[in-house]
Amino acid sequence: MRKIYLPLIFVAFTGLFSCVEEIDLILDDDHHARLVVDGMITTDTTSHTVELSMTAPYFSKEKTERVSGAEVSVSDNLGNVFDLTEAEPGIYMTDENVYGVVGRTYNLIINHDGESYHAESTMKRVMETDSLVYEWDEAREQYVILFYAKEPEGKGDKYMWHLYRNGELITDSINKVLFIDDEFFDGIYIDGLEITRWNYDHNIQKHDTVRVDTHSITEDALLFFSGIFSESGFSSGPFSPPPANIHSNISNNAIGLFFASAISRETIIIE
Repeated sequence: MRKIYLPLIFVAFTGLFSCVEEIDLILDDDHHARLVVDGMITTDTTSHTVELSMTAPYFSKEKTERVSGAEVSVSDNLGNVFDLTEAEPGIYMTDENVYGVVGRTYNLIINHDGESYHAESTMKRVMETDSLVYEWDEAREQYVILFYAKEPEGKGDKYMWHLYRNGELITDSINKVLFIDDEFFDGIYIDGLEITRWNYDHNIQKHDTVRVDTHSITEDALLFFSGIFSESGFSSGPFSPPPANIHSNISNNAIGLFFASAISRETIIIE
């Protein structure tokens, strides 16, 4: 069995993927509070969520303020408009029958407290899984998952993977999610990429059912996730770059990310 190791970026976003990492901004006082947006639309037919909150001073021990009473909608370039309803403070959701389509551009519009915010994202194609293979790792005493697929020709595709063990998300924090850019493997057959990150204990054992979700992601998403990864200390060291502002694609000086993602899924049972 041959494993492939590619240039990788490992990142995740706190709200979108139920991660446990918290990102705090150094702010002087409440006067400088800014809107924080966390939203995504996928090819899944489901209620898609946009979360709104406010930044807080760095040393504040209080939970960040949720933004209620906003008008939130998502539209596509064909004129379809999806209004979101506030399900709980700061949590806005579409109807259950909403889904995204590859190639369409999606616009997020938020109106709140006399201000308007906008973000745009085009849904990219996703690489379809050919097969998954499991392999016993003697050193870690667990199974690892190898990914096989033909990467579409044409540079610019970017991907991330989420893993579920027996229905539970196990890529649930910033250092467990695998991200790659096709710059170095455009159009080739991926012949055994280990997507269970090799320095993390996923504890996959015999009889487990493992689901692998392959997501397409945008350049904005990759830059945003990379910034969180860098500023969260996972890439710290004597040669690390100095702190910098995390990339955001939200207008009007807001912070956060809205992006579109196509998803393909495959499941394997460890026998």
